[in-house]
Amino acid sequence: MADKRRVTKTAKKDVPSGAARPGRLQLAVFAIMLVAAGALWVGRDHVGTVFAAITGTGQSGAAAGRNAGAGVPVVVAKTGSRSNDIYVDAIATARAKRFVTLFPEVSGEVMQLDKHAGDTVQQGEIILKLDSKDTELAVELARVRVQEAELALDRARQLMERNVNSAAKVQDAKTVLERTRIELRQAEEALAKRTLRAPFDGVLGIPKVEKGDRVSSTTSIITVDDRSELIVEIEVPEEYISYIETGQTVKAETPSFAGRPFFGKVERIDSRVMPVSRTVMVRAALPNPRDLLRPGMSFAVELSIPGETFATVPELALQWGKGKSFVWCVDKDSKAKKVVVRSVKRLNRIILVDGDIKEGDLVIVEGVQRLRPGRKVSYSLPDPAPGA
Repeated sequence: MADKRRVTKTAKKDVPSGAARPGRLQLAVFAIMLVAAGALWVGRDHVGTVFAAITGTGQSGAAAGRNAGAGVPVVVAKTGSRSNDIYVDAIATARAKRFVTLFPEVSGEVMQLDKHAGDTVQQGEIILKLDSKDTELAVELARVRVQEAELALDRARQLMERNVNSAAKVQDAKTVLERTRIELRQAEEALAKRTLRAPFDGVLGIPKVEKGDRVSSTTSIITVDDRSELIVEIEVPEEYISYIETGQTVKAETPSFAGRPFFGKVERIDSRVMPVSRTVMVRAALPNPRDLLRPGMSFAVELSIPGETFATVPELALQWGKGKSFVWCVDKDSKAKKVVVRSVKRLNRIILVDGDIKEGDLVIVEGVQRLRPGRKVSYSLPDPAPGA
């Protein structure tokens, strides 16, 4: 019995000699797969052709030969051109072309005020009248005195013709007449000051007084605005002064009409640069023919300053290498050419570039990984370039 137990234990400890073979087989398969993957990567350019030949979906042998000789297939685009305009944005408060707050010239009681806010008035139209009984009487009295002085001058002349009066009497009568005429003009001027008139065509604001109020020369009566044009003023950095001219177009938008731009012209440019902000004040006029805009509105004003014109390329065409930016162009022999360029400005899907490139040149957008200078490429003519 003891011998049987020893035999059993010995049988459990023995390991077959072929147990390690599966591990070595797996390593061999893995090595073969690595070699195959490397071969596929090296010959990746021909994989598509081989696959097409196997599946029967590719071209015939003659057609494949022609395509192979045509060069590296790439996607190209035509370069455009665009001006590198500079946009100066600012927030401004609009004011009327002409505006004024009216005050009476003299004190008195308001006898007539028939105007309301929003009424339009013409230049010289009566807006307010003060009590004027005393001044009206003064005018009448001055007119009577003028008539008396005129009659006295006529009598003095007649008597001088009869040698009854001297020339001195006639001169005295002339002096009296001139004095009475001056007194009449003074009385008429005093009467005119009792009436408030519109200084120009415009729109009235809300009156600050009512009929029957007692006012003085310091009492604010009403405002008048000429809203045919609105004026906005913005500060432009001094570096752009040489590019600004009167007549340039400005665009303005206001929250009152969201998404609706209004256009105007540069009207005035200040004569000096403000030393603190290093800016110059630019005034622009916004026409308001439909009277939609109001003085005091806030505007986001945009002033476009024309800049230098540059070639434009799609953003996918711009490449980087060795600290420089470049694009691949197609020359007249359908060969790839590397052109070093400088990126000027990035816009929507296009980039303004400066270099040995011009509008209408072909730049390669896709397929640049397999390119080198002088390599033949094949392509189809592109659609019109963006930004052209």
